[in-house]
Amino acid sequence: MKIIVCLDDQNGMMFNQRRQSQDRMVREDIMRLSLPIVMNAYSYKMFEKDAFAKAIIIKNELPVFKDDCYQFIEDLDIKPYEDQITEIIVYSWNRSYPSDLKWTINLADKQWQLISETEFQGNSHDCITKKVYIRNEDLTHDV
Repeated sequence: MKIIVCLDDQNGMMFNQRRQSQDRMVREDIMRLSLPIVMNAYSYKMFEKDAFAKAIIIKNELPVFKDDCYQFIEDLDIKPYEDQITEIIVYSWNRSYPSDLKWTINLADKQWQLISETEFQGNSHDCITKKVYIRNEDLTHDV
């Protein structure tokens, strides 16, 4: 599985069942990834007016256990599925917001390897950081 997530500095994802950010530049960057992008109907509402919305697959039962697409996850703790995740893309905006849903996968754990980190100016945030992690394959074969 390939996962896309947006996090604040405290690993917050949602507050009162609402997303913390919906930066247009993050959405455009997500759509530069290989298609299709899978998300639930709640997340799709943020993308539906964008020109690339037709390339989105809506699935209300996430995650989808496939490696041929990226999944945008906003409102689900996917820690129970961590062993099936091969790649994680994290967008963050160097702020802390109130949150009641937190990202619970420890990306500093040695099973995850940071392979790229870039920054760009967002629409609603001065600096967006994009980090791409892959599963450290050397550790998946340990007994």
